[in-house]
Amino acid sequence: MKRYGYAIAALLAMGCCAIAGYFLFFRPQIPECRAVEHVTDNIAGRSVERIVLINVVPDGPRRINILLNGRVYDGKEHYVVSRTLVLDYRWQGNNYTLWVKENIKKPHDSIRLEDFNRRLPVEGMQLHWRIEQIDSRHFLFADNHAPLFVCATP
Repeated sequence: MKRYGYAIAALLAMGCCAIAGYFLFFRPQIPECRAVEHVTDNIAGRSVERIVLINVVPDGPRRINILLNGRVYDGKEHYVVSRTLVLDYRWQGNNYTLWVKENIKKPHDSIRLEDFNRRLPVEGMQLHWRIEQIDSRHFLFADNHAPLFVCATP
């Protein structure tokens, strides 16, 4: 035991460092989850209703994809929202700074009006979110002003 004690201790220390490095640098910090957002806005004197399914999908240690699918109702008109947002992020505790790298419109996305496009994140936009774990399956996503949505893991 005396002969191999230092080698065993060194291997255990290297293993602990490797595990700690994975949790610090390579494991995604934002949970994979889903939420449904139902928002009613008043734009220029008319009521606009938005129902969107939000899928948060981690893509590596510092990047997430947010899949948006749903509909926007503007009186008798309705539009389809189908986009993928690619965001890079930096985190400190529960606070996240996100940068929108890409806003990919899918072919069946029918939103063309600027009023609606301005309500969705655009390339180059910087977002500040706070993500708190409510229980084992639910996470609260909030910005600087108010909660955005509660996201549930599978």
